[in-house]
Amino acid sequence: MRRLTVILFFLVVLTAASSHLWRLFSNKFFDITGSAEWIWTPHRISRNTPVAFFAVRTLDLPKHRAWARIKILGDPEYTLYFNGREVGGRRVRAQVHLDLFDVSALARDGQNRIVVAVRSTNGVGGLIASVDIAPEAENIVVSGRDWKIFRRWDDELPSRDVGTPVLPMSFGEPPVGRWNYLAQKAALIADPPTTTLQPRSSFEFRTVIPTIRIRSGIAVTVLEPARATAYDFGPTSGHVRLVLEHRGTVPPVINVRLANAEQELSSVEAELRPFVFAAGEKQVTDPEVNSFRYVVVYGGKARAEVLR
Repeated sequence: MRRLTVILFFLVVLTAASSHLWRLFSNKFFDITGSAEWIWTPHRISRNTPVAFFAVRTLDLPKHRAWARIKILGDPEYTLYFNGREVGGRRVRAQVHLDLFDVSALARDGQNRIVVAVRSTNGVGGLIASVDIAPEAENIVVSGRDWKIFRRWDDELPSRDVGTPVLPMSFGEPPVGRWNYLAQKAALIADPPTTTLQPRSSFEFRTVIPTIRIRSGIAVTVLEPARATAYDFGPTSGHVRLVLEHRGTVPPVINVRLANAEQELSSVEAELRPFVFAAGEKQVTDPEVNSFRYVVVYGGKARAEVLR
């Protein structure tokens, strides 16, 4: 009996040791953001309300560095600025991976500045980021409680602090929630737009829009009447930008639909693209490039133009 107890004891110890080694081995290959934490604006997530905010971090880069690379994911939508230049971003959807931007050409010796605009229609999401400067100097700056959160936009914010920041709340290091450990994928730095296209024509119409409503504690999709304006740009591609025109109370979310033919304008099956506005913003640009002819804007609060 004593011999059996000793054997069982060593089996337990061996299992625990193997599990620990496996976690260490896994972290080495899967945890590529070091001590970076998932952060978010201080906010009651259970309220299910839209949020848009700007996460800011200044960092000092040494003169002798192999490169400057930013690994980042802002879920569900983000736009990255580095030293005042819009670098890129995307609407995450099912593509849950880190975007790797090589910003070596934009980096400076000494102080540099990262600003990330993050948007969520229901207030739920997360932001994680880290900076590498050499194979032996990875994750030298990571997202965490030392970042600043600004809830109001100012055109000077990509270059300097404007207003009063708050501290972010942290969800902890990976793996967290649906994000688990993230792989990385190279991302291209966006070229600055050189042309702003105005629509050839526009017209208003009445339609319906799918809307989530809570009925007896259950979320259901209903079709609600909506006012819409279709902006005709002709066949084109680029970044859609919404510009507010309404001087009164503007909803924080304005829905948009892209179409290539007039018969698609009232489709309830096509994807809705929400544009979430932060306080102080008069315009918001889709971080992704799309091909389309019509931009349908719902609610009559903003007009559309195209950057390319």
